[in-house]
Amino acid sequence: MALEWDPILFVNLLLCIAIVILGVLCFRKSGEMLPAFIGAAFGLFGISHAATLAGLKVALTVPLIIIRTLAYLLVLIALWQHLKNSMLQKETRQAWVDYFKGETEQAKEEESA
Repeated sequence: MALEWDPILFVNLLLCIAIVILGVLCFRKSGEMLPAFIGAAFGLFGISHAATLAGLKVALTVPLIIIRTLAYLLVLIALWQHLKNSMLQKETRQAWVDYFKGETEQAKEEESA
């Protein structure tokens, strides 16, 4: 196991660590799953970068492919859930607008009658 110094991978590893920490902090404060999923995904990317820096890239090719695939899937799941929640919020907001618009129109009709 020879250490393979690559400044790009090292910077990527440091950024992954920062994103994991920020993801955990955001999840704790908000309770939302989006930062947790993104933090977990970048944690997996960080494992991949660390293994590559440690010179295990060839020995762990298949596991690293699986790890990176799982990381990308976590990002996809996080974005899908965010999209689903955003659409639900938009529909709920529109339902409230429609409800109050109907109430206002009904009140105007009662006043003019």
